[in-house]
Amino acid sequence: MRGGRVTAAVGRAVRWSARLIGLVVVVLLVVGIGVGIRSPDVAAPVYSASERAQLNAEARYRTLADVARVTATTTTADPARTELMTAIAAHLDAQADTVVLPRPPVPARGTTTGGASAGISLDPLDPSYPSDPPNPSDPLHSSAAATPGKPDADPARVLVMLRDSALRSLRDAVKAEPGPARVLAAAGANQWRHTVLLAEALGAESGLPPADALPPDAPEDADAPGTGDPVPSECAGAPLGSEADRQALLTAKKAEDQALYGYEVAAALLPDPAGALALSAIHREAADVAADLLTGLCDPAAPAPVGFAIGRAFRADPVTATRELEQDHAELYAGLVSAASSDVVRAWAVASFSAAAQRSLDAGTPLEAFPGLNTDLAGAADGPLSSAVTPVPDTATPTGPTGPTGPTATAPTEPQPTEPQPAATEPTDPTLTPTDPEPTDDR
Repeated sequence: MRGGRVTAAVGRAVRWSARLIGLVVVVLLVVGIGVGIRSPDVAAPVYSASERAQLNAEARYRTLADVARVTATTTTADPARTELMTAIAAHLDAQADTVVLPRPPVPARGTTTGGASAGISLDPLDPSYPSDPPNPSDPLHSSAAATPGKPDADPARVLVMLRDSALRSLRDAVKAEPGPARVLAAAGANQWRHTVLLAEALGAESGLPPADALPPDAPEDADAPGTGDPVPSECAGAPLGSEADRQALLTAKKAEDQALYGYEVAAALLPDPAGALALSAIHREAADVAADLLTGLCDPAAPAPVGFAIGRAFRADPVTATRELEQDHAELYAGLVSAASSDVVRAWAVASFSAAAQRSLDAGTPLEAFPGLNTDLAGAADGPLSSAVTPVPDTATPTGPTGPTGPTATAPTEPQPTEPQPAATEPTDPTLTPTDPEPTDDR
């Protein structure tokens, strides 16, 4: 009897021990599985080359605007310099608001998401957002890191940063989608001009190349062949390249022919003809470059008309007429930046736009945030790059060459046309109309 009770007690103890061990094993399994489970990382954003250019531009413009603003507050002894720094900051703000991409809500400062694994900070106040990993030789990143939380107020630093940003904006315009390319090129032209003005104010060298120089890293074969090159031997009757490229070059060639003739007439009307003749030579060279590129595409341009009809308004005020002509050229080339479909012709269009924008500003056109784009882009923050950006000259009273407007600049998330077609095939300025076979004005 007693032995049976002992056996039962031992059995119960064994059963309880087994249950306890099983419970411990289950707990350990649950804990182990829980420790092993990690919250999945947010997928790193994937950006196209065009979007990456916009992201870098936004970060660059905002950082530079902050530095310019701080510098403006420390240069109160020089009102002109303060005014210039304030204008630089305001234009950079407008440019940053225009190139901004739609993005998800930004996490709290100091935190990152999966984008960090791709080398991208999602904090727009971080100097590296959303740029490439910081480079110690990059004045943008080195200046931001020099004084955490407060940019250094150094006009010379602003000059270097502004110059480098202008050159990078023009370079990025070569690879960006058509709409953003035009905006980046216009922002680069604005920053180029501010670099020149700031260098003059500081009595320093701007460090800029010639305005018509090809952007850095442009395709090696983007250099135009020598003037008067014959039709390439490989041409077999069919033109090369895209119709959009050939039409863009032809439009530019005709506009430059008009301009060089107009300046020759202006030289005959002005007391001092030297400036007008120098600009006529510049436009002649630009026409030759476009003609050479067309020849390289097996589509030689027809000879320029022997003369153009000059309107009364041009004769009455050649200074104003040539200023408006240069402004129209800037708008023309802004459209060609979007219209060009190959890297070679796009690089040519960006360089030609840069030169045209600076000539327009030299002639007295007011400096705006986006030279060559006659649409106010400052309100584009409500819909980044979603509204039309169409640089069309006033068709009611045109005074210079007109040309293709290019496609509407749209948000990079929308499809972009791969071969935009120019809207006009030749200049239509009634004040400079071709006459054949004899010129209607003595040069």
